[in-house]
Amino acid sequence: MNAMAFLRTIGDADAALLGLARTRPVSAWRSALIGMAWAAAVLAVRFAAQAFYQEISGFIILLPGVILAALAGGRIAGLTSMVACLIGGWLVVHSTGGGVTMSPRLNLVANVNFVIVGLFVTLVAASLRKTLRRLDVLFEEGQASDRRIDRTESELRESEERFRLMADTSPSPVWLTNQTGEVEFVNTALVTFYGRPADQIMGHVWKATIHPDDRESVEAVQATARPAHLPYGFECRFLRHDGVWRWSSVSVNPRIDGHGVFQGYVGMAFDVTDIRESNTRLAALAAERDAILGQLGEGVIVTDPDGAITFVNEAASRLHGVADLGVTPDDYSQAYHLLTDDGQPYPPLDLPLSRAVLKGEVVTEARWRIRRPDGTEVIAVGNARPVVGTDGHRIGAVLTVRDETARINAEHQISESEARFRTVADSAPVFIWMTDPDTRIIFANARYRTVFGVEPGELMGGRWRKMVHPDDLEGFAAAFMTAMTTRSRFTGVIRVSHPTEGLLWLRSEGIPRFDATGAFQGYVGASLDITEAKQAEDDLKHINELLEERVGEALAEKAKAEADLMHAQRMEAVGRLTGGVAHDFNNLLTVVIGALDMMLRSPDDAARRKKLGEAALAAARRGEGLTHQLLAFSRRQALRPQAVDLNALVQQSEPLLRRAVGEAIDLRLRLRRAGARVHVDAAQFEAALLNLLVNARDAIVARSGRGSTGRGRITVQTRHCRVQAGEVLDLKVGDYVCVTVSDNGAGMDEATLARVFEPFFTTKSVGKGTGLGLSQVYGFARQSGGAASVTSVLGRGTEIRLYLPPLDPADIIVDDDDRARSGALPGGRRLLLVEDDVNVSAIAVELLTGLGLEVEAVESGPAALLVLAERQFDVMLSDVVMPGGMTGIELARICAERHPDLPILLTSGYAGEDVDEALADAPWPFLRKPYSSEQLSEALGEILPIDG
Repeated sequence: MNAMAFLRTIGDADAALLGLARTRPVSAWRSALIGMAWAAAVLAVRFAAQAFYQEISGFIILLPGVILAALAGGRIAGLTSMVACLIGGWLVVHSTGGGVTMSPRLNLVANVNFVIVGLFVTLVAASLRKTLRRLDVLFEEGQASDRRIDRTESELRESEERFRLMADTSPSPVWLTNQTGEVEFVNTALVTFYGRPADQIMGHVWKATIHPDDRESVEAVQATARPAHLPYGFECRFLRHDGVWRWSSVSVNPRIDGHGVFQGYVGMAFDVTDIRESNTRLAALAAERDAILGQLGEGVIVTDPDGAITFVNEAASRLHGVADLGVTPDDYSQAYHLLTDDGQPYPPLDLPLSRAVLKGEVVTEARWRIRRPDGTEVIAVGNARPVVGTDGHRIGAVLTVRDETARINAEHQISESEARFRTVADSAPVFIWMTDPDTRIIFANARYRTVFGVEPGELMGGRWRKMVHPDDLEGFAAAFMTAMTTRSRFTGVIRVSHPTEGLLWLRSEGIPRFDATGAFQGYVGASLDITEAKQAEDDLKHINELLEERVGEALAEKAKAEADLMHAQRMEAVGRLTGGVAHDFNNLLTVVIGALDMMLRSPDDAARRKKLGEAALAAARRGEGLTHQLLAFSRRQALRPQAVDLNALVQQSEPLLRRAVGEAIDLRLRLRRAGARVHVDAAQFEAALLNLLVNARDAIVARSGRGSTGRGRITVQTRHCRVQAGEVLDLKVGDYVCVTVSDNGAGMDEATLARVFEPFFTTKSVGKGTGLGLSQVYGFARQSGGAASVTSVLGRGTEIRLYLPPLDPADIIVDDDDRARSGALPGGRRLLLVEDDVNVSAIAVELLTGLGLEVEAVESGPAALLVLAERQFDVMLSDVVMPGGMTGIELARICAERHPDLPILLTSGYAGEDVDEALADAPWPFLRKPYSSEQLSEALGEILPIDG
């Protein structure tokens, strides 16, 4: 800066002060330096004017320095300058040696005034500086806003002009409507179409030119779209100025301003009269074109000659997360967040699109990373090439890009997976292998290569076949080829002869491999060395054989012991009944013997003989029923279930039950009137019921032994009940027949209730019970499809309930009368009777002869076989237990083989447990002794054919 310019600056005080106040803000220490500088300047002036001020301090001359410092540096500079001026002023005054002659009070006043005025001017100057700075900022922002407004208005005017120019240039009619749907702008093409001035086409004039047949459909489209300001389109016929109807395709879109307010619609029409004629021919081509474009998944970005992006398609926008236009090569990386493989910003000029547009290079299969605005990253692979015009000059560039994240990640994962697989396979102690579709081994782990002598990288081929035992190779290979043909899982065991490890047993398993398209790739599998296991298996076979023998013996002994205990429990109950049963049998025998004796003494009194015979027969029948009940209760095996009415069973067993409980206890029956029909084993039910009554009797006796008074009472009740979920343990929801046995005996505590159904648990003293009674009852209920429950109060009694499934309505119960009516015995047939008891045989012959049969009797099985070998019979009736070493069941089996067409009927009073087990599986009918003529006729009638 020269001297003249400096003088002009000094002369322009306003500009100088304004420039001083507009200096840029600096740090605090620089502001302090500015304050010191201005203080030094005015102190120099004060020092120079010392002669003028003499005995006066003259500090007022220092205030301009404070003001200028505050203007230039702010409050810190002003305060610094004020303090420096005050201190420096006194130094200047005293440095001249004259001093100040004013009084101390005036000096104090002068100093205080200087400080007050200095602080004031500092605040004022600093505020002025700050205000000027704010005004400058506001001024600059205002200018920038004006420029933006001017640019926006210019762009708007330019946009409107471009729109009008483009609309008028368009060969297709274009129009604008207001919010009410009235046309307010039309282009030149629409004016030409109607042949009228533009002002005559405004409003709703266009509606009158629609073909009458098309108006309804057009109005329907508008009524649907316009209330919601939706875009719409339609095709209809419009009347041209020359009177010709022309098909037009109309496309209408809403106009929305920058504030989102609906302004009306913009529409464009295309004459499709000619197009409609070729629509059929072009439909197939259009469908094919749409399918191809719909499958286009690559992104496309186009630039102008300068590299500014002018077009970004939807796929590229989705890939990058942005679609900024106008971005130049220098800003590609920043605007689209492009990174190198290591995550660093991609150098803009090295990007494929930059190289194509700036250098004319063709870049293929380039790779980079894209970080989307949401933070996710994708791996992109693309091709870039320049676009050259007809004159040979570059007019831009195009980039095609695709998302390869999934593929590259998949390749990485596959590589990692293969590495992990090889590591795991090589560290595995088993043989892991893989074949190609031609069964050649293409991969083997370290264990496989070591055992079969294959070097790394060497083709395995079929070397393994040479080491397989000759006896195993053919079968193993055939099984493998069979599995390969069906593409199924393969398993096999082979022996391998190893030069150092000897004979190895290998168990191989493999599964087919398929690629992503489902094509068969071969097998992958593993072979496990089971040599030690095979040796152990051979060793264990011998041990297992010994164990099986010993375990079988132990199980047989255990089963026998349990059966003996259960049988002992039943026999215990039978023993208790001995006195009552003997009493009943004596009464029955008294009736039979007395009646027969009186019949022999009165041979001529037919009426009396009939009466006495009926009494003897009735007594014998009662004895038969009593015997049957005792035998059924004491037998061991499970009998066959059948459709029965529990009420009838209870009533038939009532005499036996009353004898079991004794005359001192009141036995009450409450049987459901509609019956209690179930499907159970009648004998097992009778045994279970007898067990429950004996236990109830013992509980009443136990209560009496403790001093309780009152008559004992046992109630047997049958009824239908509905069981809810969780109400009875181990019983599902449903309807059941409930049999309840309750007593007013001693009852049980909670500990006893918890174990009441456990086998061998009893509260009776040693020798009084086996503990199997209630467990047998519970087992019967469960095997019959039901359950049992018990409730008891100590000192008040016990109630045990049996829940049994009701009988299916389709099942019917056949009584004795029905059976008698169903069996019609044919006459004139020959019957072979096999009976060892002479008296029984004589009665049976009489009964059978009375039924019209020709009877021949023998006493043993061998004798029956001899007779059958000589003569033919229509039926055979055989006792089960007979002398001669052959039972009736054995005889029936031999006859079934030799004479398969011979009907056989077996009969017995008590067959014994071993024969009873055989009867359970025997296919021949069984008739229990004693039997009547009617029962015999019924049984024979069921097995004899009706025709001769």
